Amino acid sequence: MKFTSTVALLLSSTTNAFHTPYYTKSIHTTRSTSTKLNAFPSIDNAQEVIDSLSTTIQTFGPTIASDLSNSLYLTTIEQLTTAITNELLPTLLSSPWHTSVIGIFSLGAALNAFINSPDDYSEAPFEPGTNTYSPELASEFYSKRPGMVIKRILRLSTLTFGFNTGILFDWLILGKLFKDEEYTALRNNEPRRAKEALVLCEQLGPTFIKLGQAVSIRTDLIPELYALELRQLQDAV
Repeated sequence: MKFTSTVALLLSSTTNAFHTPYYTKSIHTTRSTSTKLNAFPSIDNAQEVIDSLSTTIQTFGPTIASDLSNSLYLTTIEQLTTAITNELLPTLLSSPWHTSVIGIFSLGAALNAFINSPDDYSEAPFEPGTNTYSPELASEFYSKRPGMVIKRILRLSTLTFGFNTGILFDWLILGKLFKDEEYTALRNNEPRRAKEALVLCEQLGPTFIKLGQAVSIRTDLIPELYALELRQLQDAV
């Protein structure tokens, strides 16, 4: 209550700079002006508002800071931990909706941390390079590490989700479902999606860059706009 009254005193002490003549003048000039807009000070009395605020903060600033400290009682780590354990958590967990939301966000954070965690290649069976790669050794290496395989699949899925969903929506919903035999939406979005495909290949690594290079000369497999964009990968790797 003490803190509330102090803030109220702080706010009320600054209102002296907002003069009634400004509001009256606005009424005479136009009747369509909102009274909320008229509450703002004009350029003429802006300096007076600044001076009033400065004086008020200097006068009541220490009092407000003291009231905040006395109201929160969170001056140490132990007090903060106690407040979270005894007050915040019981309040959040009191409703099944709160619990569900916390669980969903926690699961999402854990999944994101897992996907973006670095991979351990310290025991890789061969050194990086085009002349050292062995499909047999790579297969044996990854067969013993399913976690790395799952992480890679999830990483690929999150990176390509928006791109794949957009193409599927244009083709299946706007094309098939709405019986658009020309697939207008799919064709109209080709320039933008071709650029997205180029960026994705660069983000996904050397394997996808090689794949992009290979299909960039196959206009019988992909649209020409995609092929033109992917040809920029010819000098990438």
